[in-house]
Amino acid sequence: MLRLTVEADSAEEVVMAVAGWVSGEDTDLLAREGAQWLSQTRRLVLDLRELRYIDPAGIDLLKSWSAERLVLRNGSPFIRGLLAQHHLKCGQDEEPCRWPGEVG
Repeated sequence: MLRLTVEADSAEEVVMAVAGWVSGEDTDLLAREGAQWLSQTRRLVLDLRELRYIDPAGIDLLKSWSAERLVLRNGSPFIRGLLAQHHLKCGQDEEPCRWPGEVG
């Protein structure tokens, strides 16, 4: 089960808490909600504090969104490790995620 909660939104950024599991049909829910917010704001911040698991389709979804417009933060050590295996970075602050070969 996946729960998405918008914690803050402005023209500059939207902060959305992601709780539970991103897998199966729930990946589609995250895709729809994320795409909607990305069309309305400059940056989407996903707070992963309560995320328990993300499957390969969910990781592919995150990688498909622009690294300049997506920030991943507050993941557990398990989630940070899982994302790192796929070259995504989840910081504890507002540092943007990075893809392989990017400088910064």
